[in-house]
Amino acid sequence: TVAVGDVNQSPNSPFGKIGDVGVRTVQKARYEHLNDDKQVDREFGFERLLHEAGDEWEIEKPFMNIFRPGFKGLLTADKGKVRVENIVGRPSPQDATLTGNVVIHILPESNSNIGESFIYLDDVTFLSEKSQFSTEGPVKFVSQNANMLGRGLELIYNDRANRLEFLKITSLDRLTLRVSSKPSSASSRKKVAAERKSLGTSSPAITETPQADTQAPQQEKEQLYKCVLNGSVVIDAPEQLIFADKVSISNIASGEKRDRTAKADTADAKAVDAQVAEKSEPGEQSEPNESSGQFADILVTCDGGILVAPVDSPKVSPDLDKIEPDKTAGILEKSYEDFNDPNRITFIAQRIDYDTLTGDTVAAGTSEIRFYAKGVFGTDANEPPVPVRITTRKKVEFSPSKKQIVFEGGCICKMIRNYSGIQQKYILSAPRLVVNLSGEKSNNQIFGFSSGLKHLSAAGGTVKLAVIRTAAEKLLGGVELKCRRCDYDTAGQLFAAAGPPSVIKVDNSGISESQSGTGKFSLRSRCYAFMRDFETLKYNLNENQIIADANSQGVLIDYFPIVQGRQGQQAAVTASHLELNLAEAAAGKTELSTLSAAGGVTYEDQDKQFAAARLLYDAGKSVITAYGDKVQPCLLNGALVDAIEYDLSADTIRTAITGAGAVQVGR
Repeated sequence: TVAVGDVNQSPNSPFGKIGDVGVRTVQKARYEHLNDDKQVDREFGFERLLHEAGDEWEIEKPFMNIFRPGFKGLLTADKGKVRVENIVGRPSPQDATLTGNVVIHILPESNSNIGESFIYLDDVTFLSEKSQFSTEGPVKFVSQNANMLGRGLELIYNDRANRLEFLKITSLDRLTLRVSSKPSSASSRKKVAAERKSLGTSSPAITETPQADTQAPQQEKEQLYKCVLNGSVVIDAPEQLIFADKVSISNIASGEKRDRTAKADTADAKAVDAQVAEKSEPGEQSEPNESSGQFADILVTCDGGILVAPVDSPKVSPDLDKIEPDKTAGILEKSYEDFNDPNRITFIAQRIDYDTLTGDTVAAGTSEIRFYAKGVFGTDANEPPVPVRITTRKKVEFSPSKKQIVFEGGCICKMIRNYSGIQQKYILSAPRLVVNLSGEKSNNQIFGFSSGLKHLSAAGGTVKLAVIRTAAEKLLGGVELKCRRCDYDTAGQLFAAAGPPSVIKVDNSGISESQSGTGKFSLRSRCYAFMRDFETLKYNLNENQIIADANSQGVLIDYFPIVQGRQGQQAAVTASHLELNLAEAAAGKTELSTLSAAGGVTYEDQDKQFAAARLLYDAGKSVITAYGDKVQPCLLNGALVDAIEYDLSADTIRTAITGAGAVQVGR
């Protein structure tokens, strides 16, 4: 239903013609549009009619007031052209193009969560049938918590559903979001209410509208929207730096409850709003950028544009299976120095989908997260944080309720620790990585990421971990683990692995020879060492102790010294239970201090074979001792003995043969 208000005739211009009314100039005209409830939901008017050509009017100082539940939209411009239809003999404005200092002022109701905002345009086209506003020119948006610069606007509002149907910014230059640690959502509304009160309640330029119905309005659930940013998206926040080809943010609250039976405001309220719009000239608006509290700015840029629509709209439906070619490779190849801020997380992905209701985030395609963590892999709390870099080729899922990030498909985690001139690099690879976080969420964080590492687990197939130590680009040694699953807990500084497969390889074949004395099985000497076939392995970094078990078969330790560039005499130990105590040696190297083996123990080198219930190795004394029990007697080269003491330095064995006396056996 369309109702047309009276056209105010200028007393100085009695000539011309509009419809059947003879005038030369029309001033201060206002036309009202009624919704299905016969209430005014839109007004259109102008200061002066400049020219008429058929059904097109050229007008000066046009304005449009749009009344919606929770807010009003007040639009003003310098000039415009409007298409007019005659309805029951009276002119009714339809489509319009407005130009010159176009300002759209979004003014919330006192009980609304919508913030006051301004949109500045060079021109705008309005199509009444679709309730569509559009422009190809520059667009500036200003509010208390956001500023945006872009180009190209298309906005469609669904009058029947009382909701925004479609909003598109063709090209985004920059979007700045202001986040406060001290919420002050009501401050701007109080300021606007005070200004409205000071203006009074009279306005001769507005026709009277029906009073609001006293019937209680029927409330519906809050409208939820999705926002999609396209093309090389960068989100630059104080605690996070995010790169993506596309970012989709869903379940964004509209800020007000939809109310289909809500009526238009009274004439007094509209008069106040009209004076507010008339009082504010472009560039002179009191742009609401001030409020109390500490603030942090989040800068958003992208090569493409922004699309906003209801979450159920097909225009923004999820399309995770159709990932564009990888555009993140260049960023992924950059070194740590490009993202070396220890106070900020860097997240890189092809596509990011974020749910504002739950905080859940899904990144599809190639993704990477970079952050710094303290207290990992035995580092002291006073040491600088360790840079961590995790990449995946399939998907990343983050759940803030669980404080957990899950990486799927070709996952690689790299950590670098620098201390005392030594660099220790950790490289963990697995089909699936799960990272549990300990830090609290900050107001300045996007997507809820937190960098406090609590627990890390790797599984889903073959898991590999490599630890490499270097100093001045010289290799100090390397360890490689292959297993079925491994876990690392920061609180207990505990590393755990499970197999099969299970193997640990120590490659010290290229290290510099130690100048100090070393034992026969020293890890400071050039050597290869292997531990394999364990079912469970635990490494306590605080105690520097490794415990390995194999219930079905024995754990095997092989040691191969490198002598004058060639492999020396092999030594091997098997047992169902092994305990290894490690010690820090010179130049940051780790040395085996003691080894304890139990359960079906065997020892074998080039010319000696032991079998015992228990075996002990003391690196400081360079001595191996072995003992038997009722289940497993002690054997030396097949002969039954009471015990074995093997002096590695002298290469001699002392033993007591059963039934004979003590015997010393040389090489």
